[in-house]
Amino acid sequence: MGVASSSIAGSEPFAGKLCGLEDVPENCVTAMFMYMEPPEICLLARVNKSFHRASRSDAVWEHKLPPNYKFLVRRILEDQNEVGEKEKLIIRKKEIYARLCRPNLFDAGTKEAWLDKKWESVFGDITKGNEDNGH
Repeated sequence: MGVASSSIAGSEPFAGKLCGLEDVPENCVTAMFMYMEPPEICLLARVNKSFHRASRSDAVWEHKLPPNYKFLVRRILEDQNEVGEKEKLIIRKKEIYARLCRPNLFDAGTKEAWLDKKWESVFGDITKGNEDNGH
């Protein structure tokens, strides 16, 4: 026991140093964020650079998107003629999540879809625009 104690105290790279949050591996922070709510993730992203990078990880945000999010993004953005923005959004899952959480019109404004943050499911209003037709 004495030999093991002396090797830990004297020759290890962290000997005599306190470990802090910046020493937590980024992949561990990313895994932790996958189980947190978006407001918590955004708050913790301000802790340090490692937490900030982990908060931008596609793995974190893809976990919070519905299975059909690629279809929704393609459908909504193509309808709104935002092709350049669509390519940018498909790169970053965090932006896709943020965009889908707002009401989005598509099919010439007759339909609306959004991601419910609490239930993590897609809701929509397919009768939007039919008020003019008396339906």
